[in-house]
Amino acid sequence: MKYRQVTFDLYAALVDLEGSLVPKLEKVIGNTDQDLVTVFRNWRASQGYFLLINNSLAEPQRDYDSITLMCLDYALQKAGLKVSMAGKRELVDAWTTLKLWPEAKSVLIEVKRRGYPIGILSNGDTKMIAKVIEGFEVPFDHIFAADQAGAFKPDPRVYDLPLNKLKLKGKELLHVAGTVHDFIGTKAAGIVCAWSNRAGDAVLDPTHAPDFIFKDLTGVLDLV
Repeated sequence: MKYRQVTFDLYAALVDLEGSLVPKLEKVIGNTDQDLVTVFRNWRASQGYFLLINNSLAEPQRDYDSITLMCLDYALQKAGLKVSMAGKRELVDAWTTLKLWPEAKSVLIEVKRRGYPIGILSNGDTKMIAKVIEGFEVPFDHIFAADQAGAFKPDPRVYDLPLNKLKLKGKELLHVAGTVHDFIGTKAAGIVCAWSNRAGDAVLDPTHAPDFIFKDLTGVLDLV
């Protein structure tokens, strides 16, 4: 076996966030002239931006749920949309009922069938992630979450979680990233990284380029 552990980013590599959450926005908001795909993308982008801000502030780490709600408020205000607190809560809670990418379940099952333990390495909170993966019907061996580290990706404390807990060297862990900042953090931590680059994005920092790049999760099966 090439690796002793395979971890997956949750919110980009494994799940279809836009496909999961845009229908929820449509349900809660109803008829509107606003493009709800754009609203979702502003929500997601501001969330990612604020995680980096929180890493930089000399303040305690905020929980993922409250950041998600704050950034939803921001995206709704930007679009001029008003939603009740109950509606906002429904939208934030929808982050625990996310849909896997079409090939993800079969890939996860096959990786486990080949003898590799699998884990989540994510910016979410541990309890939040546990709720999400209940719906996947695939048993994960480990959850490594940002609240355990007291920081968000790409802070090295997040990537140290599996290394320290499982007593692994970087070359013994394969992490499957779904975003540019995730693969940069992975490589900066000395971990082998595969990038599921569904959007056809470019490598931002060649000094921290992923070891492998593929268009969807089926590429993982060539590595294990």
